[in-house]
Amino acid sequence: MHASSSLEQQNIEKYIFQIICDELGIDLAANPVVPCGDATIQPDFYSEKHGIIGEVYAHIGSLKPPQKKKMLADILKMLLLEKLTNRTYRKIIVICDDEVLRAITGKSWGSACFKAFDVEIMNVDIGAEKRELLMAAQKRQYR
Repeated sequence: MHASSSLEQQNIEKYIFQIICDELGIDLAANPVVPCGDATIQPDFYSEKHGIIGEVYAHIGSLKPPQKKKMLADILKMLLLEKLTNRTYRKIIVICDDEVLRAITGKSWGSACFKAFDVEIMNVDIGAEKRELLMAAQKRQYR
């Protein structure tokens, strides 16, 4: 496996996606292409019927600036969808680590965006085995 492979993260994101579907009791669409004005967006999960849109982050530990910016860009895409469809969605960011939770719920302007725009944060437990796999992948990737 190549050092930069994200296969473990992708598999764990699928696992987290299933947890979210089970917790919500809804069959969400995974990675759908969603019309958004003249453009499209591709969230990690979506349900037009239930008005849900969300992103999954399989990451353990501190976030680097590009990772924080990606979360903010994902919030912006969710807000764009709301604006262009004139509909309020349940906006969800799903994470799997307490350190990530602290990073996105602190006192930064980015953290304030979660509150100001009613973005729900779900911190799911992926279990010790998957945490170890994820941490090993991250260590391999950031050499």
